[in-house]
Amino acid sequence: MNKFRLGPLWWFVILGTALALVVLSTGPVRGGGYLLALVLAVAGLGRIALPESLIGALVIRSRAVDGAAFLVLAAAVGFIFSVVKLSPLTG
Repeated sequence: MNKFRLGPLWWFVILGTALALVVLSTGPVRGGGYLLALVLAVAGLGRIALPESLIGALVIRSRAVDGAAFLVLAAAVGFIFSVVKLSPLTG
């Protein structure tokens, strides 16, 4: 029985997402959002270009579907953080 491997790209996504959440909570919100979008875009491109042995747990469907899902999600996150109003509330 083969041992299931998470793969290096999976670890990149987890650590990159954790770093983006730290930046979101402690630093510039927009910068953290852009970092999260970048991590998702790299995951999408990696899913399309790299062999399944390096992808590991990110293999869910076909290369095209997984890659497109990551890239659409990256574009959506990037767009949301570019248009969100980040000024403090005045009351």
